[in-house]
Amino acid sequence: MFKLKKKHTVTFKRRKLLHIIYAYSLIVLFFITIYVIDHYVFTRSSYEINTIFYLIPIIAFASFTFYLFYTSRYSFSKIQQIKAKLRHVILFNKLYVTDKDTNPYKAVTSMKFKFYFQDHSLIIESYPNGAPYTLQSVSLAKKLESALSMNLTDIKHRSPHFVTYEFSVNKPDRIIVDKALLNDFDPLTIPLDSEKDWKFTNVPHGLIAGATGSGKTFMIYYLILQFAIRGADIFILDPKRSDLSSLKSSIPNASNRIASTPATMAKILREANDEMNKRYDTMFNKTDVELGKNYIHYNLKPIVIVFDEVAAAMEEDKKIAKEIDSYLKQLILKGRQAGIFMILSTQKPNAEAVSTVIRDQIGLRIALGQLSKSGYRMTLGDEWDELPSAETETGKGFVFLDGEGWTLPRPFEAPYLDFEGLNYRQELYSAMMNNR
Repeated sequence: MFKLKKKHTVTFKRRKLLHIIYAYSLIVLFFITIYVIDHYVFTRSSYEINTIFYLIPIIAFASFTFYLFYTSRYSFSKIQQIKAKLRHVILFNKLYVTDKDTNPYKAVTSMKFKFYFQDHSLIIESYPNGAPYTLQSVSLAKKLESALSMNLTDIKHRSPHFVTYEFSVNKPDRIIVDKALLNDFDPLTIPLDSEKDWKFTNVPHGLIAGATGSGKTFMIYYLILQFAIRGADIFILDPKRSDLSSLKSSIPNASNRIASTPATMAKILREANDEMNKRYDTMFNKTDVELGKNYIHYNLKPIVIVFDEVAAAMEEDKKIAKEIDSYLKQLILKGRQAGIFMILSTQKPNAEAVSTVIRDQIGLRIALGQLSKSGYRMTLGDEWDELPSAETETGKGFVFLDGEGWTLPRPFEAPYLDFEGLNYRQELYSAMMNNR
């Protein structure tokens, strides 16, 4: 469809309606002149104008009309559409400088855009050239997003001379969870949508935030099932005793794997810490231990602890909350190499629920539904100035993945669990029994 990495350049180009009218007027005048000469001059002699001379203004009229259409935002060429839209951004935001004394219609200098396509993205580089509008180049994101009608996915400051914006050409496809997806999978990677994958062994632990009705629980269901088919030992901490606790019938030995009281939750976390330390003793208490090896190389199963509504657990028993917080920090800071992964969820992503120390070590962060600006920052990190545009309905929001080179969270739509076409409880039970 596109020639990869061929850069197209856009600079100041003012197309005034008056100039277009002048051009059409000249073509019409030329046609009238030929007609007058043919009918009122040559008719009195033996000469006549050949028909081809009448075709000249017609061809000029058609060619100029085609040129205007081809270079407009309505062009059938995707490249020309983008060029036209970027020219409008330059013009409407006055990202140019003219010499008013000589020619106010000719730019002395202007913002220069270069763009190219790479994989599923449109990459735009903006070059302000040190002009008075230079500072605007770092705040063009929303204007470009609106003009192009594309989702902004990243902003990268690669050089003092230009800023790079990345846009998604096509919206990623939402994952539909079915038998085929569950039977064909990468043991170390969980798909999030058609373009994003969570490599949990490299960027461990997950945080999911969202208010009631945001789709947070269904996202957790999806991750639990994905880890189950990968042979993980799964534990669930559910202080509210709600949806996740209802999975007891689908999880073997559920009484030791699902906890709802502060004491039982602390017990599971304490045992996980003990197991983590035991694994490290097994892996590294050898004189000839190989560097860079992790739990996979020792045939150890991953352990996944899903902690729903962390804030509720911390508020229920302040004394045990300190113990829980201590275990959480240990598991999140040290668990990756030992194959122990945490998935935390909360309605209120504040420091009381998830401390900064914990949050900064979490590789996958998802915010579903509408949150406050501070809620988004607590969930997704605070390295961004403004979020890109995204739908924030049920099951939709933002995602941020460490290790991908992103500087901005990206729009996200959670996988769809079709409970009518997929017996979730049966699939979960079968997966856990098969991997015991």
